[in-house]
Amino acid sequence: MMESFMPTKAQKNRSFVLSGPIAQDTPISTDSSLHHKERTTMQRITDALFGKKAHCSAEAPPAAPGVLGRILRYLFPWGRPATTTPELRQESTHRDDTEDADTDQEVACVQSPPPRPKPAPKTPKRREMKVNVKIRGNWKTTLMYFLLMLLFAGAVTQYAHLSIQLCDARQQITALSQLVSRLNPVADNMANFAQESQGARVLTRLSSYTFRTTRKETMVDELLSWFTTSTDHQRLIQDRAGPSPGERWCFAGAEGHAVVSLSHPVKITHVTLGHITKQPSLTGEIHSVPKEFSVYGMANEDEEGIRLGTFTYDQDAPASQTFELPSLVEDVFSHVKLQIRSNWGDEEQTCLYNFRVHGIHM
Repeated sequence: MMESFMPTKAQKNRSFVLSGPIAQDTPISTDSSLHHKERTTMQRITDALFGKKAHCSAEAPPAAPGVLGRILRYLFPWGRPATTTPELRQESTHRDDTEDADTDQEVACVQSPPPRPKPAPKTPKRREMKVNVKIRGNWKTTLMYFLLMLLFAGAVTQYAHLSIQLCDARQQITALSQLVSRLNPVADNMANFAQESQGARVLTRLSSYTFRTTRKETMVDELLSWFTTSTDHQRLIQDRAGPSPGERWCFAGAEGHAVVSLSHPVKITHVTLGHITKQPSLTGEIHSVPKEFSVYGMANEDEEGIRLGTFTYDQDAPASQTFELPSLVEDVFSHVKLQIRSNWGDEEQTCLYNFRVHGIHM
């Protein structure tokens, strides 16, 4: 192939005339023409492989890529074609004019992709709670509202504090009332019609016999009960500030009764039964105290009477316990029968310290 381009003697003497930026009628030597042909042939091969250089102008579009460019584009389809702008075109034209003053005013623009900016590292966003308080109006009005809110909060706090103090005071009053009722029983504020100093008596012959330790003492009490009044029975209605250990009337067994002649005819409303508590007891127990008992109203000592109610004495409660009749009886009674039905565990005896009858004097 190189032999075809070797110049002959005729060609060496020829002269060529070129058009373009070089003046016409300018003779060119044979060596120059051969060099030009070689350069043209290499240019064609380069264009076939890499594609022709795009002559950028405002009117002409860029040239198609060559074979090698197509192969590279096929193998790497993610490549992005370079973009040309008028500013790049002007810079390329100016650069080519300064480098090659003998060539035409055509500038070859080489397409190059712009550098991709590196993505900025993502920083986690902090969630911040922002409270925007807009104060509208005059600052004096705002200050006044703020002071009013403080006063309101103080009033609520003071109210809650006073409520707590009031509840504590009520609890203390209740505790004091219970303590006073123990020290000063309710029966002390009501008239007692079964009181020895007022003329009341316990009818010994109609009551159970006093508990004795020997059979001989029991027989003597049975004989004396027909002629005299037993002092042991009268302890049941004697005036005492409070029950004392030993000052009692006891009968044998868990069941017994006592008949009391009242000082005045009365319409009965309450009865009171008294006994010592566990604290003053020598053994710490009070099994001989009555548990369940009934009260009967009698117009005279010969009748059996009307049952007014059945009650239960609590051994863990205060010593003196007052019971209200379940229903008000309009009858007037001069005698009362106290019937003991059971005690708190003593099988030998049952002891009574005090018995009172309350009501309306007729």
